[in-house]
Amino acid sequence: MVEFKILRAVRRACSKLTALDFSRADFGLFRDLLGRIPWDKALEGRGAQDSWLIFKGHLLQAQERCIPTKRKSSKNTKRPPWMNKELLGKVKQKKEAYRGWKQGQVAWEKYRETARAARDQVRKAKALIEISLARDVKDNKKSFYRYVSEKRRTRENVGPLWNETGDLVTQDMEKAEVLNDFFASVFTGKCLSHTAQVTEGRDWENAEPPTIGEIRFENI
Repeated sequence: MVEFKILRAVRRACSKLTALDFSRADFGLFRDLLGRIPWDKALEGRGAQDSWLIFKGHLLQAQERCIPTKRKSSKNTKRPPWMNKELLGKVKQKKEAYRGWKQGQVAWEKYRETARAARDQVRKAKALIEISLARDVKDNKKSFYRYVSEKRRTRENVGPLWNETGDLVTQDMEKAEVLNDFFASVFTGKCLSHTAQVTEGRDWENAEPPTIGEIRFENI
């Protein structure tokens, strides 16, 4: 038995695996290349293993010439049902505009306009697919419940975390301690001390307790 563990970091890496794109394959040329090979002479006097290696070599050579490859998308990057080719181009334009803005090649106003246009198109596409699923639920129940189940899907486990010393934490108790320390420092450390400095001088004994909005406003 082979036992191994895969430790996933917090930052998700993009998959660089490739797969065969049979939709753009030239099967006519594929059959022609394999048909030109004199198999009787090529496999004459060969055993099963040698014959298989010879056939596999010719097959892979023809496959490399006739079947292009494409980047394989994992399950987590599966295209949603509302994503079409036009909308995919809008999202790509938004990413390119963001990359150009970060590099100083695109103005902020142009990037904001592109991002708003892409966001509006995504919202409209989501609304249309949900309306069509709700309208056709009696005739197409599988698509409706599949869409609902994907929306209800949640992560049952928290991935590995880095603690304050930079070590990777994988055990549940250790991850709970890291999260507790983080939220404790956020809500009881810097925020309250900063608020106390800003609001110093107020007569808290005679005044009403501040609301969350007041605390946020004073922090700003």
